[in-house]
Amino acid sequence: MVSSAVLPGRSALSQVAAIQHPVPKGSAGKITIKEAPFHDLINLRCQPDNKMANALIKKLTSHSLPSANQAAQAGDRAVIWLGPDEWLIMAEAGAANTIMANIETANLGHVATTEVSNAYGILTVNGKPSRQMLAKHCAIDLDAGVFTSGTAVQTIMGHAGIILIATDENSFTVIGRSSFMPYLVALLTDASIEYGVEYRPA
Repeated sequence: MVSSAVLPGRSALSQVAAIQHPVPKGSAGKITIKEAPFHDLINLRCQPDNKMANALIKKLTSHSLPSANQAAQAGDRAVIWLGPDEWLIMAEAGAANTIMANIETANLGHVATTEVSNAYGILTVNGKPSRQMLAKHCAIDLDAGVFTSGTAVQTIMGHAGIILIATDENSFTVIGRSSFMPYLVALLTDASIEYGVEYRPA
């Protein structure tokens, strides 16, 4: 395996410049879209009742495997539920090899890990009207009483498959395939123009 520390990932948005539209009169508030700093991402497959796997994941990330449609984060590391036996581990750049080695050598039974760092990009979306903006292109119920902080879903944004996470009342993380990231930035900034918007590269 080639170390990701030797070959650092390249952003799929490296050619997308900063974007800014002024806040119009009567706006509910400005929306800020940022490209998140590069993170290592690991796809984890295992049974949710695997006690040894849960204990090790908690040791590595400060959280056990979250339940359906939930994400748990501590510092730069997060664990995101993707399906009944599938999670996405997010960690600081360069950490994937160590995390995967710890999992693969721990004799946890039927467990599989795959590094997918370069397959995805990450955006953060912040601002009071963020829910209304995201709802323009997403069929998920984003009402604050339903899509609460820590909720995570796989859904469609426009024509792109994404993972959408509520990190606070008006803050969200959008994880998408690398090839769709320029499209997602264009889609989200266009949907935000009526509020005023700023897109910031990493």
